[in-house]
Amino acid sequence: MKRRGHPIRGAIAGLFFGMFISLDLVIFGVVALDADVLAVLPLLGLIAGIALGVMAPLGRRTGEGKRARLPSVGGPEPDPSTA
Repeated sequence: MKRRGHPIRGAIAGLFFGMFISLDLVIFGVVALDADVLAVLPLLGLIAGIALGVMAPLGRRTGEGKRARLPSVGGPEPDPSTA
């Protein structure tokens, strides 16, 4: 089985995202400081980050070849035989 993705990078990002959401909820007064949800959100972010890190790898794909050239805007395309 080929190893795909970046689960550690996703876990760190998910943990920070969960902590940020918890901090925002406290600062804006949506949740009290002693609420249990403040401990659950970073854990959910950690789990979601690992899952997304495994399923959606970052980086280039191999074997794609050259990128397609987009036509220029506002003018004719150059003739490849003269270049």
